Amino acid sequence: MPAYIWNHDIFLWINGLNSPIADNILGLIGGFGDGLVVTLLLAMLMLFHLRLGLAALMATALSGLFAQILKRLFDMPRPPAVFENIHILGQSLTSHSFPSGHATSCGVMALVALLLWKYDKRLAWVVSSLFVIAAYSRMYVGVHFPLDVVVGFGLGVGCMHYSHQISKAWNVEAWLLSSWSWKLPGLLLLIAAVLLGTGYQVQPNTAQPLALLLPITALFTLMFAWKKKLL
Repeated sequence: MPAYIWNHDIFLWINGLNSPIADNILGLIGGFGDGLVVTLLLAMLMLFHLRLGLAALMATALSGLFAQILKRLFDMPRPPAVFENIHILGQSLTSHSFPSGHATSCGVMALVALLLWKYDKRLAWVVSSLFVIAAYSRMYVGVHFPLDVVVGFGLGVGCMHYSHQISKAWNVEAWLLSSWSWKLPGLLLLIAAVLLGTGYQVQPNTAQPLALLLPITALFTLMFAWKKKLL
């Protein structure tokens, strides 16, 4: 049986496992793969773990660039362009399916969690699993096929591994002596928080509550980091 048949069959099975409770849960968790949400999370990370945060920011940009090139190179149709009467949460998208940009970001963040909490395996796997679920949700909400998600997630993990390895040679210790080591992440955090909190549409739009909760959390994080730097 051709591979694309399996790709379609698995999608239809996952997409068919819908329920009101799953809609609420996966519709919200899926927002953690949104580009602006990830940018805000990385800005918060950079305030406390500059090397890892910079590596993750580089990986996000690199994997995002590769994903966009592949999207335009293959221009694969999305599920709504192939099937009728599927379960869709949020915007019904039809083109540039391969690979999934959300899954790419989730791959980066899943590995970040494992690296950040390497001495607390339970927390590391819980947070990493959150991003695995966010990637999985792209099939549930009806906008990506399994192959899109698997390749996108793998692309994110690969770029994060590469960025983490080369970041070991960065002279971060010297950067930490400068006030810009927290001013630039703080500025990025403020920009992302303002954009997110002033009408930005999180994808899927069922995750819109994150546009309220995350900016508030980020601002408290920034104030805590600022106070810590001044002491």
